[in-house]
Amino acid sequence: MAHKTLEDLEDFAERLQGPLGTALRSTGVILERRMRERGLKWADLDDNQVADLFLAAFLEAAPDAYPQLDRTVVEEAVRTMAANVKMELTANVTGSATPN
Repeated sequence: MAHKTLEDLEDFAERLQGPLGTALRSTGVILERRMRERGLKWADLDDNQVADLFLAAFLEAAPDAYPQLDRTVVEEAVRTMAANVKMELTANVTGSATPN
């Protein structure tokens, strides 16, 4: 994991005031609604299920947060991010299962 500086954290906080923050807040609302509709609790879900729910909600929320961009461009970027997250989750599961 890369070492974070105060400047990195301030930059991230600033980005949360823009479209990224809007997308993440909308994602939270969508996640809450979907979990309630399905009768789910966070404790019921494994990491992959949480990632799937989050990424599906983010895919729904992100295009509206970036209206200046073509919807298909935003959706493709989210799908690419989702693929990377899924690969990292798989690598972490595989890595943690490997004996030292």
